[in-house]
Amino acid sequence: MLIATGAAVLALTALAAAAYVVRRSRAHARWLTAMDSRWADLAEQLKALTAGALGQGERLNRLEENIGRLRHRLDTVASQETGGGPAFAQAIRLARRGASVDEVMETCGLSRMEAELVVTLHRDEDGGGG
Repeated sequence: MLIATGAAVLALTALAAAAYVVRRSRAHARWLTAMDSRWADLAEQLKALTAGALGQGERLNRLEENIGRLRHRLDTVASQETGGGPAFAQAIRLARRGASVDEVMETCGLSRMEAELVVTLHRDEDGGGG
């Protein structure tokens, strides 16, 4: 009889331990499912951020190319001896030395738009002010 009681207690203990393990396994499975879902969300966010960064990089490259073309055009105009070329050449020199838009306008006789373009494109080019 004592053996049967001991076996019953052992069986109940084993059954309780098995039930505990099953509950913990299910809890871990739910946790893993939640983590998988969170991981997928984070991966999607990273994918979106990466695509946005690439798009901004491409846009920045296009803007830099446009600025390069504008600089080249302005230098071409400045190098011409007719049609106000010397005024642009002087304006570029002033901008490279850190002159303000107003100074460039007044000294070279350029419109505000022309002076702003020269100053924007050439102010920091040779380590001038800015």
